[in-house]
Amino acid sequence: MHPSPAFLLRHPDLVAPVAPWCVELDGLELGVLLLAQPWVAGDGLRRADLERQLRRLGGHLPLGPVYFQRVKRAVAHLAQIGALRGTEESGGRRFVATPQGFAAYLLNLCVLSADPTLDGGEFELKRALVAMWNLVFERLAELPGDLALPPAVERFFTAVEALQVLGERVITEAVMEEALDVLRLVTAQRRRVEGLLAAARRRLEDAETAAGALRGLDLSDTGLSDTTLNDPAVHEMVRELAGGVLPRLSLGAAVRRYERYLAYLDDLAVLYAAELKNVELAPLRAAMERRRA
Repeated sequence: MHPSPAFLLRHPDLVAPVAPWCVELDGLELGVLLLAQPWVAGDGLRRADLERQLRRLGGHLPLGPVYFQRVKRAVAHLAQIGALRGTEESGGRRFVATPQGFAAYLLNLCVLSADPTLDGGEFELKRALVAMWNLVFERLAELPGDLALPPAVERFFTAVEALQVLGERVITEAVMEEALDVLRLVTAQRRRVEGLLAAARRRLEDAETAAGALRGLDLSDTGLSDTTLNDPAVHEMVRELAGGVLPRLSLGAAVRRYERYLAYLDDLAVLYAAELKNVELAPLRAAMERRRA
Protein backbone atom coordinates (compact mmCIF):
# COMPACT_ATOMS: atom_id res chain seq x y z
CA MET A 1 0.00 0.00 0.00
CA HIS A 2 1.30 3.46 -0.89
CA PRO A 3 2.21 5.46 2.26
CA SER A 4 -0.07 8.45 2.79
CA PRO A 5 1.27 11.98 3.47
CA ALA A 6 0.11 11.64 7.09
CA PHE A 7 2.00 8.37 7.50
CA LEU A 8 5.19 9.82 6.02
CA LEU A 9 5.12 12.92 8.25
CA ARG A 10 4.09 11.20 11.48
CA HIS A 11 6.47 8.23 11.48
CA PRO A 12 9.91 9.87 11.67
CA ASP A 13 11.37 6.72 13.23
CA LEU A 14 10.77 4.91 9.92
CA VAL A 15 11.08 7.74 7.42
CA ALA A 16 13.71 10.16 8.75
CA PRO A 17 16.73 7.86 8.29
CA VAL A 18 16.09 7.69 4.52
CA ALA A 19 14.18 10.95 3.93
CA PRO A 20 14.89 13.58 6.62
CA TRP A 21 12.85 16.11 4.64
CA CYS A 22 9.64 14.12 5.32
CA VAL A 23 8.76 16.08 8.48
CA GLU A 24 5.99 18.35 9.68
CA LEU A 25 6.94 21.98 9.04
CA ASP A 26 5.73 25.09 10.82
CA GLY A 27 4.14 28.07 9.09
CA LEU A 28 7.34 30.07 8.68
CA GLU A 29 9.15 27.10 7.14
CA LEU A 30 6.32 26.66 4.65
CA GLY A 31 6.59 30.36 3.85
CA VAL A 32 10.32 30.01 3.21
CA LEU A 33 9.74 27.07 0.85
CA LEU A 34 7.02 29.01 -0.95
CA LEU A 35 9.40 31.90 -1.67
CA ALA A 36 12.45 29.73 -2.39
CA GLN A 37 10.94 27.65 -5.18
CA PRO A 38 13.31 27.93 -8.15
CA TRP A 39 10.82 29.47 -10.60
CA VAL A 40 10.15 32.18 -7.96
CA ALA A 41 13.59 32.65 -6.41
CA GLY A 42 15.70 32.29 -9.55
CA ASP A 43 19.29 31.72 -8.42
CA GLY A 44 18.18 31.82 -4.79
CA LEU A 45 17.41 34.27 -1.99
CA ARG A 46 19.59 35.49 0.84
CA ARG A 47 18.27 35.21 4.40
CA ALA A 48 17.77 38.98 4.51
CA ASP A 49 15.75 38.78 1.27
CA LEU A 50 13.65 35.99 2.75
CA GLU A 51 13.01 37.99 5.91
CA ARG A 52 11.89 41.03 3.91
CA GLN A 53 9.58 39.03 1.67
CA LEU A 54 8.21 36.99 4.58
CA ARG A 55 7.35 40.23 6.40
CA ARG A 56 5.28 41.30 3.40
CA LEU A 57 3.75 37.83 3.13
CA GLY A 58 2.97 37.89 6.84
CA GLY A 59 0.53 40.71 6.23
CA HIS A 60 -1.69 38.25 4.36
CA LEU A 61 -0.81 34.85 5.83
CA PRO A 62 -0.51 33.64 9.45
CA LEU A 63 3.23 32.91 9.51
CA GLY A 64 3.76 33.88 13.12
CA PRO A 65 6.31 36.51 14.17
CA VAL A 66 8.87 37.27 11.45
CA TYR A 67 12.31 38.44 12.54
CA PHE A 68 15.80 37.65 11.30
CA GLN A 69 16.86 35.11 13.95
CA ARG A 70 13.68 33.08 13.45
CA VAL A 71 14.11 33.17 9.67
CA LYS A 72 17.76 32.15 10.11
CA ARG A 73 16.76 29.15 12.25
CA ALA A 74 14.05 28.12 9.76
CA VAL A 75 16.51 28.30 6.85
CA ALA A 76 19.13 26.34 8.82
CA HIS A 77 16.63 23.58 9.61
CA LEU A 78 15.39 23.35 6.03
CA ALA A 79 18.96 23.20 4.72
CA GLN A 80 19.86 20.53 7.29
CA ILE A 81 17.02 18.23 6.16
CA GLY A 82 17.77 18.80 2.46
CA ALA A 83 14.74 20.94 1.67
CA LEU A 84 16.91 23.97 0.74
CA ARG A 85 20.16 24.13 -1.19
CA GLY A 86 22.60 26.91 -0.35
CA THR A 87 25.11 28.42 -2.75
CA GLU A 88 27.96 30.80 -1.98
CA GLU A 89 28.00 33.94 -4.12
CA SER A 90 29.66 37.33 -3.88
CA GLY A 91 26.52 38.91 -2.45
CA GLY A 92 26.22 36.28 0.29
CA ARG A 93 24.81 32.79 0.69
CA ARG A 94 21.66 32.19 -1.34
CA PHE A 95 19.05 29.49 -0.88
CA VAL A 96 16.67 27.74 -3.26
CA ALA A 97 14.22 24.90 -2.67
CA THR A 98 15.27 21.41 -3.72
CA PRO A 99 12.92 18.81 -5.23
CA GLN A 100 12.84 17.26 -1.75
CA GLY A 101 11.82 20.62 -0.31
CA PHE A 102 8.97 20.97 -2.77
CA ALA A 103 7.85 17.43 -1.96
CA ALA A 104 7.89 18.24 1.76
CA TYR A 105 5.89 21.39 1.01
CA LEU A 106 3.20 19.39 -0.83
CA LEU A 107 3.04 16.67 1.83
CA ASN A 108 2.53 19.28 4.54
CA LEU A 109 -0.33 20.88 2.62
CA CYS A 110 -2.16 17.54 2.82
CA VAL A 111 -1.95 17.13 6.61
CA LEU A 112 -3.64 18.98 9.48
CA SER A 113 -2.61 18.52 13.12
CA ALA A 114 -3.72 21.45 15.32
CA ASP A 115 -7.12 21.99 16.95
CA PRO A 116 -8.22 24.91 14.72
CA THR A 117 -10.46 26.44 17.40
CA LEU A 118 -7.44 26.88 19.68
CA ASP A 119 -4.73 27.53 17.08
CA GLY A 120 -6.22 28.48 13.72
CA GLY A 121 -2.93 29.45 12.09
CA GLU A 122 -2.14 26.03 10.61
CA PHE A 123 -5.45 25.63 8.79
CA GLU A 124 -5.69 29.25 7.68
CA LEU A 125 -2.18 29.16 6.20
CA LYS A 126 -2.64 25.83 4.43
CA ARG A 127 -6.10 26.84 3.22
CA ALA A 128 -4.64 29.98 1.62
CA LEU A 129 -1.65 28.13 0.12
CA VAL A 130 -3.77 25.32 -1.33
CA ALA A 131 -6.19 27.83 -2.86
CA MET A 132 -3.23 29.69 -4.39
CA TRP A 133 -1.81 26.51 -5.94
CA ASN A 134 -5.23 25.60 -7.23
CA LEU A 135 -5.32 28.93 -9.08
CA VAL A 136 -1.74 28.50 -10.38
CA PHE A 137 -2.45 25.10 -11.91
CA GLU A 138 -5.81 26.30 -13.19
CA ARG A 139 -3.98 29.04 -15.12
CA LEU A 140 -1.37 26.55 -16.38
CA ALA A 141 -4.15 24.43 -17.81
CA GLU A 142 -5.40 27.49 -19.73
CA LEU A 143 -2.04 28.23 -21.41
CA PRO A 144 -2.08 28.23 -25.22
CA GLY A 145 -0.97 24.97 -26.79
CA ASP A 146 2.29 26.43 -28.18
CA LEU A 147 3.59 27.49 -24.73
CA ALA A 148 5.75 25.18 -22.63
CA LEU A 149 7.34 25.30 -19.22
CA PRO A 150 11.05 26.22 -19.18
CA PRO A 151 13.28 23.13 -19.39
CA ALA A 152 14.75 23.78 -15.92
CA VAL A 153 11.26 23.80 -14.37
CA GLU A 154 10.34 20.60 -16.21
CA ARG A 155 13.50 18.94 -14.91
CA PHE A 156 12.67 20.08 -11.40
CA PHE A 157 9.18 18.53 -11.53
CA THR A 158 10.62 15.36 -13.04
CA ALA A 159 12.99 15.12 -10.07
CA VAL A 160 10.09 15.70 -7.65
CA GLU A 161 8.08 12.89 -9.26
CA ALA A 162 11.06 10.53 -9.07
CA LEU A 163 11.49 10.82 -5.29
CA GLN A 164 10.95 7.55 -3.43
CA VAL A 165 10.65 6.63 0.24
CA LEU A 166 10.40 3.06 1.51
CA GLY A 167 10.42 1.86 -2.08
CA GLU A 168 7.40 3.94 -3.11
CA ARG A 169 7.04 7.20 -5.00
CA VAL A 170 6.28 10.09 -2.66
CA ILE A 171 4.58 12.63 -4.94
CA THR A 172 2.11 10.69 -7.01
CA GLU A 173 -0.62 12.23 -9.11
CA ALA A 174 -3.05 11.43 -6.28
CA VAL A 175 -0.91 13.31 -3.75
CA MET A 176 -0.59 16.28 -6.10
CA GLU A 177 -4.35 16.41 -6.56
CA GLU A 178 -4.83 16.13 -2.80
CA ALA A 179 -2.45 19.03 -2.22
CA LEU A 180 -4.29 21.15 -4.82
CA ASP A 181 -7.84 20.49 -3.61
CA VAL A 182 -8.93 23.17 -1.15
CA LEU A 183 -12.38 21.62 -0.82
CA ARG A 184 -10.73 18.36 0.26
CA LEU A 185 -8.77 20.30 2.88
CA VAL A 186 -11.98 21.90 4.18
CA THR A 187 -13.70 18.49 4.23
CA ALA A 188 -10.76 16.94 6.11
CA GLN A 189 -10.92 19.74 8.66
CA ARG A 190 -14.66 19.22 9.04
CA ARG A 191 -14.14 15.53 9.83
CA ARG A 192 -11.51 16.40 12.42
CA VAL A 193 -13.69 19.04 14.10
CA GLU A 194 -16.70 16.72 14.06
CA GLY A 195 -14.55 14.18 15.93
CA LEU A 196 -13.45 16.83 18.43
CA LEU A 197 -17.07 17.92 18.90
CA ALA A 198 -18.26 14.36 19.51
CA ALA A 199 -15.50 13.80 22.07
CA ALA A 200 -16.30 17.09 23.82
CA ARG A 201 -19.98 16.17 24.01
CA ARG A 202 -19.13 12.81 25.58
CA ARG A 203 -16.88 14.45 28.15
CA LEU A 204 -19.59 17.03 28.87
CA GLU A 205 -22.13 14.29 29.55
CA ASP A 206 -19.71 12.60 31.95
CA ALA A 207 -19.00 15.92 33.70
CA GLU A 208 -22.70 16.66 34.07
CA THR A 209 -23.28 13.24 35.58
CA ALA A 210 -20.43 13.73 38.05
CA ALA A 211 -21.64 17.23 38.94
CA GLY A 212 -25.24 16.15 39.43
CA ALA A 213 -24.69 15.19 43.04
CA LEU A 214 -23.44 18.70 43.85
CA ARG A 215 -26.27 20.66 42.29
CA GLY A 216 -28.70 20.09 45.12
CA LEU A 217 -26.16 20.43 47.87
CA ASP A 218 -27.48 22.51 50.80
CA LEU A 219 -24.55 24.26 52.45
CA SER A 220 -26.69 25.03 55.53
CA ASP A 221 -26.65 21.33 56.39
CA THR A 222 -22.93 20.80 56.09
CA GLY A 223 -22.04 21.90 59.61
CA LEU A 224 -19.87 24.71 58.24
CA SER A 225 -22.08 27.62 59.25
CA ASP A 226 -19.87 28.60 62.19
CA THR A 227 -16.53 28.18 60.43
CA THR A 228 -14.35 30.84 58.84
CA LEU A 229 -13.07 31.14 55.27
CA ASN A 230 -9.70 29.92 56.51
CA ASP A 231 -11.14 26.63 57.70
CA PRO A 232 -9.75 23.64 55.73
CA ALA A 233 -13.25 22.19 55.54
CA VAL A 234 -14.43 25.29 53.67
CA HIS A 235 -11.52 25.05 51.28
CA GLU A 236 -12.37 21.41 50.58
CA MET A 237 -16.01 22.33 49.89
CA VAL A 238 -14.99 25.08 47.47
CA ARG A 239 -12.63 22.73 45.66
CA GLU A 240 -15.35 20.13 45.39
CA LEU A 241 -17.85 22.61 43.97
CA ALA A 242 -15.31 24.07 41.54
CA GLY A 243 -14.22 20.58 40.49
CA GLY A 244 -17.77 19.82 39.44
CA VAL A 245 -18.80 23.14 37.90
CA LEU A 246 -15.71 24.45 36.12
CA PRO A 247 -15.04 21.39 33.91
CA ARG A 248 -18.69 21.37 32.88
CA LEU A 249 -18.57 25.05 31.93
CA SER A 250 -15.30 24.59 30.04
CA LEU A 251 -16.61 21.60 28.10
CA GLY A 252 -19.88 23.40 27.36
CA ALA A 253 -17.87 26.27 25.89
CA ALA A 254 -15.80 23.82 23.81
CA VAL A 255 -18.96 22.23 22.38
CA ARG A 256 -20.27 25.64 21.31
CA ARG A 257 -16.86 26.58 19.88
CA TYR A 258 -16.73 23.48 17.69
CA GLU A 259 -20.33 23.99 16.56
CA ARG A 260 -19.58 27.55 15.43
CA TYR A 261 -16.40 26.44 13.67
CA LEU A 262 -18.32 23.84 11.66
CA ALA A 263 -20.59 26.63 10.43
CA TYR A 264 -17.47 28.56 9.32
CA LEU A 265 -16.24 25.52 7.39
CA ASP A 266 -19.62 25.23 5.68
CA ASP A 267 -19.32 28.85 4.55
CA LEU A 268 -15.79 28.23 3.25
CA ALA A 269 -16.95 25.22 1.24
CA VAL A 270 -19.66 27.31 -0.43
CA LEU A 271 -17.18 30.11 -1.18
CA TYR A 272 -14.51 27.90 -2.74
CA ALA A 273 -16.98 25.76 -4.67
CA ALA A 274 -18.22 28.94 -6.34
CA GLU A 275 -14.83 30.56 -7.00
CA LEU A 276 -12.37 27.74 -7.80
CA LYS A 277 -12.34 24.99 -10.38
CA ASN A 278 -11.33 21.44 -9.54
CA VAL A 279 -7.98 21.03 -11.29
CA GLU A 280 -7.43 17.58 -12.81
CA LEU A 281 -3.76 16.87 -13.34
CA ALA A 282 -4.07 14.17 -16.01
CA PRO A 283 -5.33 16.56 -18.73
CA LEU A 284 -2.79 19.18 -17.65
CA ARG A 285 0.03 16.63 -17.82
CA ALA A 286 -1.12 15.51 -21.29
CA ALA A 287 -1.24 19.13 -22.47
CA MET A 288 2.33 19.68 -21.24
CA GLU A 289 3.46 16.57 -23.06
CA ARG A 290 1.91 17.90 -26.29
CA ARG A 291 3.66 21.25 -25.78
CA ARG A 292 7.02 19.50 -25.37
CA ALA A 293 6.41 17.51 -28.54
